[in-house]
Amino acid sequence: MSWSEHEFSGANLDDARLKKRLILISNTLSNAPEASIPGACGSWGETQGTYRFLSHADDPDHPLGWEHILTPHSDATMERMREFPLLLCLQDTTELNFNGQQIKGLGPLSYESQRGRCKNKTGVLL
Repeated sequence: MSWSEHEFSGANLDDARLKKRLILISNTLSNAPEASIPGACGSWGETQGTYRFLSHADDPDHPLGWEHILTPHSDATMERMREFPLLLCLQDTTELNFNGQQIKGLGPLSYESQRGRCKNKTGVLL
């Protein structure tokens, strides 16, 4: 099961095709988070499908609001958090300074003299 399938398996979108599209879009965008929608999608058809999915927010027959997407993601995040006795909720500008500690793989932080940890390819703080 992919990350996107796990993350959005609880989505209640009243249409299996919309749920499948949500999983596809989240997988596509998570593989290129810095890219625009057309840049991440790679093909015109996939780009159109993404915009068509997003247009459901205005569809009276199949309304799709932010809460339909955010709720299953929040629920999955909370479930993962229950596995740990302590969590640090850090913003993306947070730096962890490990100066004076003998830890392999430390890299520079804001200043060259400061040494810290960085995220690995899976996004997990090492």
